[in-house]
Amino acid sequence: MTRSPALIICLFVLLAVAYVSCGRDADEPVAGKLRVVTTTYPLAFMTQRIGSDRVAVIQLVKPGVEAHDFEPAPSDVLSISTADVFIFNHPAFEEWALNTVTASRSGGNGSAIAVETIDGEADESSFDAHVWLNPLKAQLQAQRILAALITADPDGSTEYEKSAAVLEDDLITLDDLISTRLSNCDLDSVVVSHLAFGHMAERYEFDQIGLAGLSPEFDSGLSHLAGVIEQMKDLGVKYILQEPIVSDRLAETVAAETGAELLQLHPLEVRTSSEVSAGKDYFAIMEANAESLATALGCS
Repeated sequence: MTRSPALIICLFVLLAVAYVSCGRDADEPVAGKLRVVTTTYPLAFMTQRIGSDRVAVIQLVKPGVEAHDFEPAPSDVLSISTADVFIFNHPAFEEWALNTVTASRSGGNGSAIAVETIDGEADESSFDAHVWLNPLKAQLQAQRILAALITADPDGSTEYEKSAAVLEDDLITLDDLISTRLSNCDLDSVVVSHLAFGHMAERYEFDQIGLAGLSPEFDSGLSHLAGVIEQMKDLGVKYILQEPIVSDRLAETVAAETGAELLQLHPLEVRTSSEVSAGKDYFAIMEANAESLATALGCS
């Protein structure tokens, strides 16, 4: 396999790309494969789908770990320093990423070749990096990953392009499925555990009411929760959409006050260990998300 200098790709909403020349894998033998380090599950999933047998993908944020809480260990810095391609979302989501890249190169193993950024939001405090929850925006992420893999491994370009085309078709089919499932609904608002679903809400035309803000660790005050309860009563909302990994304390509190039921809505930053064991991938979880939304919105 012919390889160009290794890459770092930074995926903003519509992503950013950074290329870095690094050494060989010091941990695992991946002879003949492009070594790609990613942060969250959607990026690992799309990279594996596009790269197929030509890539070895390492996901830093492990199953069951809250991605917002993740801090890289020295071993993670080593993984990045020995990667051919490093893929992450956005500094507003992975605050540690750029510093870790710098640290990974401090030993002289590599140097930056180029950095390309795609416009993001000026106010990072309101930046929603969960773009993969809109399959059409996930396509843009996939295109960035495709470009990075081809630059790192030009000999694999034909294989990468074919795999990316199949992934794009699957994402379009998924978007059609969700659009159809949410096309005839009684409500246009849902209550979510935290405001991670803005890109999905925008695409499928519903409003999200958050028990917490963009960070699930944000401690919502009593006045905020009282306002959510009032909105639920006014709108006739009977479900609270809770994530599978973060604490359900707020959701249980509001459910006790309103009689609402809890349903799972997955932000897909990482999968749970049971989801990994069951082989549930991005598409299976997104389809389950569509069913939860259809129930919460009263869709026929």
